[in-house]
Amino acid sequence: MTDNPLETRRQEIVDRLRAIRGSYWDCVSDVTAEIANTGSEWSIVDLLQHVTASYGGMIARLLEEDNPDFGGAYDSEAAWKRVVDSVLRDIDGIISTANDVTVEELGRLGQRAGKPIGILDVLALMADHYQEHLSQLRSEIRPREGLPLK
Repeated sequence: MTDNPLETRRQEIVDRLRAIRGSYWDCVSDVTAEIANTGSEWSIVDLLQHVTASYGGMIARLLEEDNPDFGGAYDSEAAWKRVVDSVLRDIDGIISTANDVTVEELGRLGQRAGKPIGILDVLALMADHYQEHLSQLRSEIRPREGLPLK
């Protein structure tokens, strides 16, 4: 071990993260996908997605920018706007991809579970996925939160 306080702190954090990782594995290793996705308000999947989305961007900015400004206290309005913008940007990217691929590219195939799958198949799966969760948002979550139907 070194006398460098930065190295010492790094090692403490790495050790802590390894212990946390082990505990996460202990908590999820016996969970099936069905159980992980149970619950519409805070499922195991929701929790894990939340955990992974929290601080990674800060490290990237600290490595790439000089003295980045992360703002002050948590701003729920700004965080909400980022989530909405991210989903809409993802859908815009899918639309752009769908519009930009050539007819020749549309014919390209891969394999999924031993069956052929093409770009249009993947685009349809993406649309189905977004539609499924849009239906949940419309008919399950909005009414539960007292919001009008859309």
